Amino acid sequence: QFRGKLQSANPAGTPHMTLLNKFASNVDKMSNGRLKIEVLTSGAIVNPFEILDAVNKGVVDSGQWWTHYATGKHPAGGLFSAPLGGSGSGLDQMGQLGWYFRGGGRELYVEYYTKILKADVMPFLYAPDGPECFGWFKKPVTSVAEFTKLRFRISSGLPSDVLKDMGGVPMNLPGQELIPAAERGIVDGVEWINPANDLPLGLSDVFKFYSIQGLHQAIDIADVVINGAKWRALPPDIQAIVETALTASLFEAMLFFAHENAKALQVLIKQKGVKMFDAPADYAPAFIKSAKKVLAALEVKDPFFKKVLDSQRAYANVVVPYTRETSKLSTLISGAAEI
Repeated sequence: QFRGKLQSANPAGTPHMTLLNKFASNVDKMSNGRLKIEVLTSGAIVNPFEILDAVNKGVVDSGQWWTHYATGKHPAGGLFSAPLGGSGSGLDQMGQLGWYFRGGGRELYVEYYTKILKADVMPFLYAPDGPECFGWFKKPVTSVAEFTKLRFRISSGLPSDVLKDMGGVPMNLPGQELIPAAERGIVDGVEWINPANDLPLGLSDVFKFYSIQGLHQAIDIADVVINGAKWRALPPDIQAIVETALTASLFEAMLFFAHENAKALQVLIKQKGVKMFDAPADYAPAFIKSAKKVLAALEVKDPFFKKVLDSQRAYANVVVPYTRETSKLSTLISGAAEI
């Protein structure tokens, strides 16, 4: 019998903990109890941003995080889990997964971890939890000019770089500091994750205007990374079970987050008095313009970054024209609910 600990970057009671426990249960059942995985909450052994190093060193058997946590070590991390506006190529979250499985993304993803970051791990994408929302505000934002005047909490790394290029004022704060910072007037607006994660954080107690049309992490896909020695010690059939269970988690997560976010949004609107508004009309063009500048500067500096970006573009050139047409049908279908 094999045993392992998997530490999440998320605290107890959060959606990812539900998904990780489901994954562990699936592995237990499919392996007939030969592999048992104990899922630990954020901080149980190491801090969230230390998970990859801890897994690499064997301090933790496996961990859940996001590749964009490693953008400080190498910026290509942002291209796998949270590419800016679909890397400027038109990929949506499903397109990103298509590139991962069918466009050479998986091979580049493993190369990023093992050769670029030099980590002895076996990584897997496991849970699409995007898109992340545009943000929370005390009044609707009507233009980019208005938005860029705000002291706005946004993810560090590439999203902050884009906001700076747009002329904005990025503030990098962890989740536990968002409410106090808003109450003290340190920030004028914040983005966190999505309705299912934003609701329990209590952002609706401070902000009453919410837009879900963000581009900074329109795609967001979480990872599970497994210590290399632990992975190689598993028999081939157990390895296949783990990989299959993690692939199943991708589908499970898409359905889970769609439902959980929809339910949370209803609570925010009907019980918390939150009012929805559309992102400013000039937001998307301005964001994509700045995102392309940030990406272009990085691909000039780094061959691997360019290699990944070129791969995404090549896949998008084939797939996006088709998905652009099918999205028109999705609009028609959703509109039928109003007839």
